[in-house]
Amino acid sequence: MSNSLDVAKTAEPGITGDAQASGGLRKNTLGLFSLVFFVVAAASPLTGVVGGLPVAIFTGNGAGIPVVYIAACLILMLFSVGYIAMSRHVKSAGAFYTYIATGLGEHWGGPASVLALLAYCAIQTAVVAMLGFFSALFLAEHLGVQVPWWALSMLCVVIAWVLGIKRVEVGGKLLGVLMLAEVAIVLLTDVMLLVNKSGPLTFASFEPSVFLQGNIGIAFIFAIAAFIGFESTAIYAEECREPQKTVPRATVCALLLITAFFCFTSWALVQAYGFDELVAIARRDPGNFVFDITRRYVGQWAVDTMSVLLITSLFAAALAFHNNISRYIFSISRDGLIWKELCRTHPANGTPHNASHLHSVLLLLLLAGMGSANLDPMVHIFAFGSAIATLCIMVLQVGVSAAVMVFFRRTHAPGGGAWRTFWAPLLALLGMSATLMMMVTNLPLLSGSDAPQIELIPWGIAACAVAGYVLSRRRRVSARP
Repeated sequence: MSNSLDVAKTAEPGITGDAQASGGLRKNTLGLFSLVFFVVAAASPLTGVVGGLPVAIFTGNGAGIPVVYIAACLILMLFSVGYIAMSRHVKSAGAFYTYIATGLGEHWGGPASVLALLAYCAIQTAVVAMLGFFSALFLAEHLGVQVPWWALSMLCVVIAWVLGIKRVEVGGKLLGVLMLAEVAIVLLTDVMLLVNKSGPLTFASFEPSVFLQGNIGIAFIFAIAAFIGFESTAIYAEECREPQKTVPRATVCALLLITAFFCFTSWALVQAYGFDELVAIARRDPGNFVFDITRRYVGQWAVDTMSVLLITSLFAAALAFHNNISRYIFSISRDGLIWKELCRTHPANGTPHNASHLHSVLLLLLLAGMGSANLDPMVHIFAFGSAIATLCIMVLQVGVSAAVMVFFRRTHAPGGGAWRTFWAPLLALLGMSATLMMMVTNLPLLSGSDAPQIELIPWGIAACAVAGYVLSRRRRVSARP
């Protein structure tokens, strides 16, 4: 049996001569706060409140939605127990891909790498399309300037491209400022509503008779989707100071912060209306549900500010996902699954600039094609992109939970006991598998689109996983003497 040192060596893919020649990722760059900012920015709190929360209210369990965010947190916390235990033995930028390859074997790592890239590329495409749509709308309403959404989306990609090549802490500081601004405007709305609300505050949202009404399963799907990106702390493990401490702490901090924000905000916003009329109001105009409350309790200036911050929130998410994708490409290139030149890093900044160049150019070409095809950025691109990403991430989290159990059983590496290495991952696997099945059966609702092509998404994801397995097998064959 391998000892823990051997485990760490095999778990972290060795840096090849090519990677060493380029210096590798820049070490000791990120601290706890920068890492938390990357994760929370990827979750895009303002977008989740404005876009996701109203839909979760009228399709899910109405005023009981705050409890559902807590339930989602508990499932993800169970996942994090094993994830954190294994993070002490895996210190690679590959995150999900590396965890699954280490625990279940390299042939499982191939499908995981493809699904991880598919997930983050899909969500980045969805986010930049949504950013272009709202930016074009804002310019038309406030400046009378008509700019195609795809042109603004491409501008966002170029800016993220430039920042992605800079030192990673530069992007971390920018994300921190943008994230704090968007959280501040939402919390201002929450506080002003609670202070100026006529009548007493109610905590009935936390009563079983309220949170068990409606379709709690649908509400749970939207709630857990709000946490997409919280697991990306491990992607920056090679660039953290003291990754054995920073990655676990950042994962838990990000998870608790996201939960606290959505739970408090959803509880505050449902105070604006009577529980009997809340669902009908949210269903009538979900896009303006939060804006109407903000206008009523804070003022039009706050709505205008929130509109701007919605755009910056989307940009912050786009930048965070850009960095995630670059590091995934870097990691799987370093492991020999794709072209080796993609694991080259910038000689001065230590960032994976070749990987950044590749996926930025591909995304720009994709956006240009979508624009020329007159695709709707919300109905077509955002709907499909968000559904693909959510399903892929959930599949990967199921895979990581299984990998944690197999890894510790196979290697006997120190992990902190049976709860951390078996029971918590097992419960997480069961909970996430059930959530995944609910997502597959409710794809039109999850995506916000009733296009018949939506039903093909699970089959497309399965085909990508098979392609990843074939890629992994080919690498093994080509590696033989």
